[in-house]
Amino acid sequence: MATSRRRTRRNVALTGSDERVSRAIGLLELLSSVEDGIVSAEEAARHLGCTNADLDTAIELIATLADRETGARAVIFRDHGDIVLGGDGANLMPLRLSLGEGAVLAHVMSALSLAPEVRNRLSRALLPAGISAAGAPLVASATVYGDAYPQLARAIEQHERVRIAYRAHGEEQPSERVVEPLGIESGDDTAYLLARNVTKNALRRYRMERISAVVPTGEHFEVEPESPRDGWDEEVAELGVAPGADLPTWQGIAETYPSPTVAGATRVRVHVSSPTWLFDQVLAAGGDLRIVGPQHLVDDLRAYARALIEDSARA
Repeated sequence: MATSRRRTRRNVALTGSDERVSRAIGLLELLSSVEDGIVSAEEAARHLGCTNADLDTAIELIATLADRETGARAVIFRDHGDIVLGGDGANLMPLRLSLGEGAVLAHVMSALSLAPEVRNRLSRALLPAGISAAGAPLVASATVYGDAYPQLARAIEQHERVRIAYRAHGEEQPSERVVEPLGIESGDDTAYLLARNVTKNALRRYRMERISAVVPTGEHFEVEPESPRDGWDEEVAELGVAPGADLPTWQGIAETYPSPTVAGATRVRVHVSSPTWLFDQVLAAGGDLRIVGPQHLVDDLRAYARALIEDSARA
């Protein structure tokens, strides 16, 4: 019986301690939410549902807090009828996102290849109640960086040559390329690795989600002083867009201007890193797009289309 009473008293004590900590956190959040860090004691008591004595206890508890890394302490005190948070208190300011901000962060975390423990830690620390990275609502299109982003970002920072397994457009299996990664370029829904292909000694763009493996070589390279984007994709195609047709919105479009030969038509100059991708876009447009130049791309498109017809006939 005595043991039971001791356990009961201990549970009450723990509950009271939890309430004091919760009240102190609530007061700190309230003070941090106002621009000048000042609220009246009456408002704080009403907001926290506590007594004036409880406020003093919360103030004392907050005053003992210190940031483990910086040593910054929360300076909190009463000034007549107000409670003031000053000094280095901002270093202890809690961060909790709004519902809209939390939904965006949850969606981004679900799109990126973050470790589960990282997603869970961010969710607990930042997301409002009811939102989790696992069940993130689709609030916007997310740029796809793929699983290789961390290794590539490290290689870019360290100027290290890497071997990548890359599946180009139209290929069923990835193939190896040795590249010098220079940067990452992101668009509305696609990210590209900007790199120099060592074998071809040429600058190339690689879609990040098509890179399935990255292996460091241990070899480092010097970054040239000129802009890393100078000379990307030496091949530039000139396309004709039929009157009334939608203009393409691809990455790599360099220029759009009225056609000099067809009234109402448009010409588009676009950098080409994958000719087969361009051929598929032209064929899928059903006549609304055509390749104007250079001539070898026109010839290659004809050969590509002929091969597709022959493959279809054999099937």
